[in-house]
Amino acid sequence: IVPIAIFSIIGTLASTAFTAAILHKGSSLLHHCTTIPVKESMVFGALISSIDPIAVLSVLNSMGMTDADTIYVLIFGESLLNDGVAIVLFQTLVHFLDESLVIDGDVVADAAMHFFVVAIGSIAVGAFSGACATIYFASFHGCQTPMVEVIMFCCWSFIPYYICDMVEWSGIVAIVANGFVMDLYVIGQKQSPEATVDEEIEFLVNGASNGSVSRARQSRQQWCLRIFNYEGHLSQIADSHVHFVIEIFATLMETAIFAYLGLFLFSPRYHWNGYLTAISIFATVMGRCAMVPVFSHLANVFNKMSTGKDRPSCLPHSDKLEGVHIDRRMQLVLVFAGLRGAMSFALVEHIPMFDTTTLQGSRLKPELKAMTSASVMFTVFILGGATSFLMESLGYSSRVDPNRGQDELEIAPLMQKEKRGSNISRGAVSSGVAVSDNGSRHSNSSMRQRSVH
Repeated sequence: IVPIAIFSIIGTLASTAFTAAILHKGSSLLHHCTTIPVKESMVFGALISSIDPIAVLSVLNSMGMTDADTIYVLIFGESLLNDGVAIVLFQTLVHFLDESLVIDGDVVADAAMHFFVVAIGSIAVGAFSGACATIYFASFHGCQTPMVEVIMFCCWSFIPYYICDMVEWSGIVAIVANGFVMDLYVIGQKQSPEATVDEEIEFLVNGASNGSVSRARQSRQQWCLRIFNYEGHLSQIADSHVHFVIEIFATLMETAIFAYLGLFLFSPRYHWNGYLTAISIFATVMGRCAMVPVFSHLANVFNKMSTGKDRPSCLPHSDKLEGVHIDRRMQLVLVFAGLRGAMSFALVEHIPMFDTTTLQGSRLKPELKAMTSASVMFTVFILGGATSFLMESLGYSSRVDPNRGQDELEIAPLMQKEKRGSNISRGAVSSGVAVSDNGSRHSNSSMRQRSVH
């Protein structure tokens, strides 16, 4: 969790600063393009720092990597938390797009306070909504049809977004926090029966051994453990359909955003400039390249200090006790995993156009949209397309069974149908055995007649 927190929080802030500095300085040195001001450069750095490593994760999945692999967990965890930090930072920096605003120490302090209030408040709203959803599904467990469970699951997922949208907080961050809670307690985590029995025995032993705890407190603890456990409160049918529905929605939204990007890529609302395009791509890539090695070294030092302090001297040396060490190969994969996608394009659309009356907004939104589109296309097609070759060259061998493919996924439901058919045939056989003696004799005599003829 330490490398993920460092990359997603501190690394996102540093990547924003690196990208903004390169973009502002590079555009000011060239005389053939418009100089991007510091405010617009910071806004662009914030929106382009939101990574979308879908292509990289798909490549890792195709190579047989799962959430048990360190590199997979690092990429997925960073992308999940990175979006929330980038969105809150973007919303904070957009308030600086005001020509009548004089930036001083008080304004910077207010912006920092706004950043923390929005982040903490959005997380609190999402966590509280997830807790309410857990209580709801636990109370109505077994009383609803699977279709109603899926519908209510989607409704509870959108509730924190609309609450935060009313108070001008980050709905995306709230949905992420809500998703954590609902994934743990509503969907549940698959545990072995032995682990569940051990937990129950431990709870009973600890509860019985502590005589100072009142009955009311024990009843509250039992109530909380009955609701907030890792077994989940969805039926088996609803659980499978929830995953399918969410996957469909995610694919549709991702496809719609990229289709919109392709349809309006060369519309008049985009102001293309070759120099700004090259500088924006260079700033995006170099901001990631500068962030990953620095904070990888910081994460390694922190893990080494924490494990060295906590590990007893009598224990032998072990890699598991030393924490996660991010080597050069993993750093290179993390650099290529910094793909920009739908989130960056959605954020640039929320930049307000300049208003001559209020003097708020950006005069360079068409340029920022073109720069964001260019960075997204470069990272997706170039970095994402080269990830598979990079993994092979770095020695990350594939662990996928060559005999396992799409046919196995298609055979699974057919095997289930075959099993159901076999059960029916077994029932027919058993019912045939239970036929009366006269019927059985008649069938046997008919068989003999057929054999004679």
